[in-house]
Amino acid sequence: MANLIATIADDAASLSKGLMGVKNLPQNEGMLFKFPMFLEAGFWGKDTYIPLDIAFVDASNRIISIKDITPMSTRSVRSGGKCVMAIEANLGFFKSNGINVGHEVIIVSKDDNKAEISFKKG
Repeated sequence: MANLIATIADDAASLSKGLMGVKNLPQNEGMLFKFPMFLEAGFWGKDTYIPLDIAFVDASNRIISIKDITPMSTRSVRSGGKCVMAIEANLGFFKSNGINVGHEVIIVSKDDNKAEISFKKG
């Protein structure tokens, strides 16, 4: 399984913006959204130029769902359950790396704004 280097979004501004406006995302890079509370999350592709995968992660650091986000779409993609984090990556990242619902997410901070994310079969 591949690791992912993710930019961390954990304040109101970065959580709102996400990957909006990004036109190119390197293969093993993405964004880690850390929510301020346990919630059912919703995302959309408005102002997002690249097709994305999104994995929703619960309080036990397990992936509860993986969905696709269509560029420029205002259709909401819902987590389908309460989560504390979400991870966006290029479309197909999770499937091509054998990462599925139930996998554990392991996060190691690299600096103030980046983290290395690895995945372990649950």
